[in-house]
Amino acid sequence: KEKNITLGMALKLGKLIESHMPGVKVAYTRKDDTFIQLDKRGQMANAAGGKLFVSLHCNATEKKPSNARGFEVYILRPGRTEEAIRIAEFENSVIKLEKDYEARYAKLTDENFILINMAQSAYARYSERFAELLHQKVKGSPQVTSKGVKQAGFYVLVGASMPSVLIEAGFLSNAKEG
Repeated sequence: KEKNITLGMALKLGKLIESHMPGVKVAYTRKDDTFIQLDKRGQMANAAGGKLFVSLHCNATEKKPSNARGFEVYILRPGRTEEAIRIAEFENSVIKLEKDYEARYAKLTDENFILINMAQSAYARYSERFAELLHQKVKGSPQVTSKGVKQAGFYVLVGASMPSVLIEAGFLSNAKEG
């Protein structure tokens, strides 16, 4: 399951950062199989004094098995393409697991989302730069294909008052990549 794979990735990544960058504090939104509401994740990063928010995910296609593959990095912006809108809707659908989600997310109309995006524009160039650095690093890897830097309206990135990216680490619907 995605939640198990991403938790393992986050814990390993955190250990790597802590061992190679001792001056960097790693704050996790979870260290076990606990579901954290999307709107709470950015708040947790803010409360920890975060300087960068990274949300880890794994991709999948509706039709399984699939040959789809690749690493993607997303920054917060309203989706410009049908694919970006569809992906954001799918990723954001996890809110249905949250208690009282309708009331909490009712304020995220298209207009409010644009205002939030404008407020976060102070961090946009740093989010873009970090996303591009990740893309370039992965692009040079013989094992992983980078599908580039993209933009979509992911709720999980909305509340972070810092540069932020969402990573789709690969396709679980592809047996080899999974």
